Amino acid sequence: MADHSRLSRRTFIRHFVRETGMPPMHWVARQRILGARRLLESSDWSVERIAGATGFGTAANFRTIFRREVGVTPTAYRKTHAATAVTRSHTR
Repeated sequence: MADHSRLSRRTFIRHFVRETGMPPMHWVARQRILGARRLLESSDWSVERIAGATGFGTAANFRTIFRREVGVTPTAYRKTHAATAVTRSHTR
């Protein structure tokens, strides 16, 4: 990202933190988690497929990071939130 913006790495990170309130890689991880949450809520994709599609690489890595950031495993999140999504779609 720093190369793309034609700034030094240090300058880019400083500007990025000023604008977003977090370092670039933390922001990227948050975006990946948001994408994974959407897929867990709206698709029947496997955890392995979601891990690959959202840039986490392996399912084990995805599970570890997801649990640390969200507080539950991807499977537990899906059980809780997929039911909510089905209920919402039936009430429209």
